[in-house]
Amino acid sequence: MATKGYTALATIQAYLGETFNDTSVPTSDAVNTMIEWSEKLIDDYTDTSFTAATVTDEVLDSDGLREFLLPKVPIISITNFYVDKGGLGATATDWDERTEGRTNADDFIIKGDGSSLYFHNNFPNMGIQNIKTSYTYGHETVPKDVEKLATLLVTKEIVKSRLADNMYSSQDTIRVGPIMISKSSGQLSEGLSELHSEIDEAWKAVGKFKSILY
Repeated sequence: MATKGYTALATIQAYLGETFNDTSVPTSDAVNTMIEWSEKLIDDYTDTSFTAATVTDEVLDSDGLREFLLPKVPIISITNFYVDKGGLGATATDWDERTEGRTNADDFIIKGDGSSLYFHNNFPNMGIQNIKTSYTYGHETVPKDVEKLATLLVTKEIVKSRLADNMYSSQDTIRVGPIMISKSSGQLSEGLSELHSEIDEAWKAVGKFKSILY
């Protein structure tokens, strides 16, 4: 699985002033895995994606209103949108396509903020599992707040990895970039509490991207 680009190995190395490779602790491959972890946490928290993501043939319920809300936003584009005319219990599913556009020959537009579809014509009836659609959602560029949070989350995982590694078991002091941990005293000499505070602040900053869902 490839990283989505919320942060990168080069960004982590520049942030910490360290180089990760095949023999470092953690290895460069392990750092890339940590980046994937951070991206998943951020996506789950915001319920969106900070790269374009595609949903194919998702089946949904309709409340019969002109404004149709998709589960994932912001909407970048709609590949197709079908309404089942037969309904549950029908002998066969009868998918009727709706089209995007502003003319009377079309049915809906994507609202400017990407939050929903607005039907100006032929809008779907209320129904259970009567919608099938494929669409692309997300953000086409990674916001700096997201990049910072991902970088900080990976830094925290690097600290945990180094603390757990046997190579460092005999050392009284462990460093990760500017962070220094004194194991013998059990105290944090510098940096770790600041890292935790920065992560908390970064989560708060990224929280604004949740608001488009409501």
